[in-house]
Amino acid sequence: MKAALYVAIGFARGRERRRGGWHRLAEQGFASRRLAEEHAARLLARGRADGVLLTRQDVAADLDAADEPVILARLGELPAELLES
Repeated sequence: MKAALYVAIGFARGRERRRGGWHRLAEQGFASRRLAEEHAARLLARGRADGVLLTRQDVAADLDAADEPVILARLGELPAELLES
């Protein structure tokens, strides 16, 4: 039996000069796309993230049976390597 896991991954720009570049925030998993989208919107609205990547991964009871994540949406500003299809 497979289930879908929706993951919101936030990215923030380095705010300090010596720590420039992008920082990946902790991933947050959700049982539905709607919940993941709402979380992403909150991250952006509150300024905790400059951009968010939404993905879906189909998982099975057997941990080795997980499919590759599928990118559902790119929101806000993201690192250049994540903007490519």
